[in-house]
Amino acid sequence: MLFLCVHAFAQQEYAATNTVLSAETSAYLSVETSATETVDDSASVHLDDSAPVRDLGVSEVAAPMPSAVEKAPSYEEITAEAWEGKPYSAAELLGTLPGVQSYRQGGLGSFESVSIRGIAAREVVICIDGVPVNDGSGGATNLATIDLNQIEKVEVYRDRVPAKFGGAGIGGAVNFVTKSANRDMNSAGNLDKSSESNSGKNRGSNLGKNRATGKVLVSYGSHNFWEGAAQIGVSVTDSTQFSTAISARHSDNDYEFTNRNGTPYNEDDDFTDVRRNAEFTEYAGQFKYRTLHGNGAFSTIGANVTKSEGGNPGREDYQTKVAGYKGETAQLSYGFEAPGLLENSLWLGAGIAGRFQKDVSHSYYPLDHIGYESADYLEYGAAGYRLIPQATAAYVGDNLDANLRISGGLDRYEARGGFSDWRLSRYSGNAAGDFEYRVVKAVSVGGEGSVQAIKDNIHGGKFVMPTGTSTIENADDRDISYGGRGFVKFAASQTPSSQASSSQASRPSFGANASIGRFYRQPEIMELYGVSPGTVSNPDLREESAIRFEAGLSASTPKNASVLRATYFESHIENGIYWFSSANFLKAMNLDKTLVRGVELELQSHPAKFVNYTMRATFQHTEDCSGHDSYDGNMLPGEPARSYFNEIQLLLPLHLDASFSAEYRTKIYTDRANKIEQPATPRYRAALGFSPLERTRIIAAVDNISDETYRNIYSPFPTPGREFKITITQGF
Repeated sequence: MLFLCVHAFAQQEYAATNTVLSAETSAYLSVETSATETVDDSASVHLDDSAPVRDLGVSEVAAPMPSAVEKAPSYEEITAEAWEGKPYSAAELLGTLPGVQSYRQGGLGSFESVSIRGIAAREVVICIDGVPVNDGSGGATNLATIDLNQIEKVEVYRDRVPAKFGGAGIGGAVNFVTKSANRDMNSAGNLDKSSESNSGKNRGSNLGKNRATGKVLVSYGSHNFWEGAAQIGVSVTDSTQFSTAISARHSDNDYEFTNRNGTPYNEDDDFTDVRRNAEFTEYAGQFKYRTLHGNGAFSTIGANVTKSEGGNPGREDYQTKVAGYKGETAQLSYGFEAPGLLENSLWLGAGIAGRFQKDVSHSYYPLDHIGYESADYLEYGAAGYRLIPQATAAYVGDNLDANLRISGGLDRYEARGGFSDWRLSRYSGNAAGDFEYRVVKAVSVGGEGSVQAIKDNIHGGKFVMPTGTSTIENADDRDISYGGRGFVKFAASQTPSSQASSSQASRPSFGANASIGRFYRQPEIMELYGVSPGTVSNPDLREESAIRFEAGLSASTPKNASVLRATYFESHIENGIYWFSSANFLKAMNLDKTLVRGVELELQSHPAKFVNYTMRATFQHTEDCSGHDSYDGNMLPGEPARSYFNEIQLLLPLHLDASFSAEYRTKIYTDRANKIEQPATPRYRAALGFSPLERTRIIAAVDNISDETYRNIYSPFPTPGREFKITITQGF
């Protein structure tokens, strides 16, 4: 069951393109200014033949590959070209990055999540347009509900939760940026720093009156999978712009699997079965409107709506026809920005965002797998609301970049379904900031910090305690939380390719970075006061905290033909919150200590105009240091010791392009005692693209080529085997 928790309305980083970018994204985005922007997804763009390109799977890529030092150490940005038409879900896409592990429980719509650098999925802050959507129960966010057809790009922070998201979290952050009216704007209405037109005085001057662009996408594949999406953006006047996008997707999820007939260790009675009552359907839409004011300030309004429903078939040997779920979400935001103060150095902003989510599950109990109705009908779930006001300030100087964000939050959760009524509220205040100071051209130092205060109200409800059901009049007071991080970066970089002489462009680049910080996460309100069926309250939960260290080296060959990065990471986590089960009851408890350390390696190579190659690897050691006789020294659940990702992308004659990827992870355990083991798993994907016309593209893709059939015998969600799909996109 999903619940809602939303923490912040994002402040995007501000900088003119003729300045060095802030600590959040380093110069990773600034390299885009040295190449012509892509006007349409299928349009060709002329580049210097010596400039390597990114995302070779789409031939219209328009930006040179960033050098190792231009890219922020633990920041990744994934654009739509990386997944469009390819067999990736949101979690699987993130799992291709170093240090990120993805988990998927079944077919389309089944639960998906990611962990980052050995830190559990529930600790990773997931955002949509800068608004965190982690649910109030403290569980991991279900990434299966995110339709990539609504997404323009994905921002991944593996080392921390940035100040612009509130800084509260210990496992990093992922921000899904929805499609915008014009590529010069990002989701919150702030101009993308990569646009050449984005110096403070001429913001919006490139909008162009009555210019419309758009795209239509349709796909069909295995198990009656289909999806459709349409997007249009219009510049109504020189200062007014809007966009809208709609999408829908569905799968019967009736794939074959091995049914062990209730005897997982006896293969003699196994048989091939088909999933039933596993269908998933989702509809999504979004709208954005932006207008520039006469004084150079501008306002942005955005809205996102999603509705999904599906069946829940149960275990492989006990499939049911009478269980399912429904989910609804809506997000509305308004932002105002006043740029260009103090000679275009100071930008001020204010905004407010609201989010609503309702998730309800239903079933008959006892579950009747034959399909006859039972008198004992169960319906349970929760609805969550959040309101987030905020004020921001950003300063961009010759040697100093700084950001400040002050925000509040009001959360409210209510029962849905037939269970006893309950209400929970949380009031929060947050202040977060960051800065980067360039000591000399090649050396920068900086830091960030955040402070958070919360107040809970449980409205005098009855909650299940270890000794039975009791009435709690008031919620326990929570301590004020704080966190901070310091870093240093060294960059011996070549001049960007558009400005470099031939001798400068032939020089290699080198970079180094190091950071250390303390991070925190307060228990979610439903971790403290369990309200779901079978959960037990624990108002004594302590704040989670972590000391995290990172050190990295990077290098690129002349003309950025190859880029190599290596990063060492280490995390010491205290009071980590885990859910423990006993006698069909769940209770959130603090785990004393855990340790994670590891190395990430990444190589991106462009040895020829027609080929790109990417190799990524993660080596990590995760350890339970609780001191408990049964768990001390064990691996943390869900974390492999090694994982690998390799991909090759080719531009072929006759307007063809192809990609092939291979992934592998070593065994993982699904429990703290390390008794339930999932063996090592390989996965292979391939896609072939054809562009017969300038704005038309056809992609044929296959997932799980080897037809890996391993199923976790303890899970009710087997994994699909080989799947095919074909996608057609048309731009206009």
